[in-house]
Amino acid sequence: MISTLQLCQSGLFKKRSELLSRDARVDLSYERAKAIGLALGITLHDTLHLTQNFWDMHTDPIRVLDGAASTLLTIQYNLVAGTLAQYAATTRPDLVSLVEDILRWDVIGQFCLTELGRGLDIFRMKTSATLLPTGEFDLHTPLPSDAKFMPPTVPVKGLPCIAIVFAQLYVDGECRGPRPFLVNLNDGYDMCNGYFFKFVPSISNLFSMITRLLPPRGGSVPVNHALTSFNHVRLPSSALLGDLEKSNKMHRDFMSSIWRVAVGSLALGSIAIPNLQVASYIAARYFQRRHVTSVYGHPSPIISYRTQQLPLLHAIAQASVLKALHKWGIERFMDKNLDVRVRHSVAACCKAVVLQHAQVANYALSERLGAQGLFEYNRLSNLYSEMRGISIAEGDILGLSMQLVADTLAQTYKLPPSTHPDGPLAMHEISLFDEATKTVSSSSDFTQAFMQYVQPRCQLMVESMGHRMAYDAAVDQGVSQCLVDLYLINAIKTDAAWYVEHGVFTRKAMVHMEDAALSAALPRLEELLTAMEVEPYVSSPIISDKCWEKFRKTLPVYSFTQAEVPAARL
Repeated sequence: MISTLQLCQSGLFKKRSELLSRDARVDLSYERAKAIGLALGITLHDTLHLTQNFWDMHTDPIRVLDGAASTLLTIQYNLVAGTLAQYAATTRPDLVSLVEDILRWDVIGQFCLTELGRGLDIFRMKTSATLLPTGEFDLHTPLPSDAKFMPPTVPVKGLPCIAIVFAQLYVDGECRGPRPFLVNLNDGYDMCNGYFFKFVPSISNLFSMITRLLPPRGGSVPVNHALTSFNHVRLPSSALLGDLEKSNKMHRDFMSSIWRVAVGSLALGSIAIPNLQVASYIAARYFQRRHVTSVYGHPSPIISYRTQQLPLLHAIAQASVLKALHKWGIERFMDKNLDVRVRHSVAACCKAVVLQHAQVANYALSERLGAQGLFEYNRLSNLYSEMRGISIAEGDILGLSMQLVADTLAQTYKLPPSTHPDGPLAMHEISLFDEATKTVSSSSDFTQAFMQYVQPRCQLMVESMGHRMAYDAAVDQGVSQCLVDLYLINAIKTDAAWYVEHGVFTRKAMVHMEDAALSAALPRLEELLTAMEVEPYVSSPIISDKCWEKFRKTLPVYSFTQAEVPAARL
């Protein structure tokens, strides 16, 4: 079996995708997603039991090379194979072969949950599945605003495509809540009508499914995102995943049916770790290579300036600390002795803080590259755009934050306490929540007070929890002190006003803390870059003169030669 390290050096990943058409780029991303998945050897056991191999898939540096392939991998292995594996292991053993086909990429899987007009209000989806007297289901999209939004359901590469489609179940005119249905979407060439797993032509134009290809997202590797709707599509009784019974806990059962979204929050967020590593490696090598001339006429590498050192070393420190947080988060998420809401909230905290760090770092480092930071071939601008998509996928961070803070203030459950409660980050977290508690408890209208004063600060509050968790994990796991110190001062600076207001630090003290931490870490730069082990996954041409010269020779040439001008024009 080929490793991802060998794979990244193959022709499949050496192709200059930015020079291809959109359709060709989409096809290439599917090829890469399949190659990565097969190289990692993810099995039904891995996706069902969330083994270390499953989690490691999301932190492999190869995923940074193609954001679209990374998206497709997560849909295929977590959302689709993971959901089906749960049923295959319990009530639907007939689905085992389908899961194996999906893991081998013989079948493409999609996850159709969110609707265009619903956004985060997915429980109130309008897509319907009505039980017919024959035992079949009528799958229908009532209005254009009820179309499933984003999943890439367009036929591609001649591979059959199935989807888990969520719809409100209606039995005898009664709505029994959202349920997942297994639906045959296309055969890789045309959209399908008829029963699932049987790619048969439509008998009547009355029954159809339509997918509308959306324009590409700006700045990221294109995914064939689409709007998908169903016009009274007939499904066999076996399409329903689950049972017909009415539950007295519809919302709880629905959240249980989409539990792989919570898995995705933790798994997808962890992509920020190799993202930070690759971005900081590219920036470091460019900062070392790029020189400016001083007023005395002496050339100096721009890495010698604090303006370059600060964002670079902060990004490296964050990558190291977030690795510790990721390990801690997985342990808590997999602990079945914890309340499932606690486990999901830990995932939300982890996602919030890793995305915060990655986005700030990608922007700052890209800006420090000057004009070079704008170009796709250097990756940093793309990494920023792709992480924007991840911040929304598998649980929008702002939405997750509002729910988590509301539950915490209502004392619905408690998250794991700090292992360093006397530290400044723990003090900051407690103070923010105490302040919010006093605000809502002193009001005669909890909901209004929450929406007016607390809601705008929810993401900041959840990020404060994530900072504390990351710091605790790094200290407890023995991350190098200079990196922990850099992480700590960076987290403090995200809400410096609180620390000054409460007399914990002065602004001057913060400046000196940052300088001391940076001065301790900077001499170890080469050691830290080597330890990340991402050099083979970096293809940016600006990292060395040799790489740039090789890249320069591939650029189209337009020139004027005097000898080539016809005499009549001279």
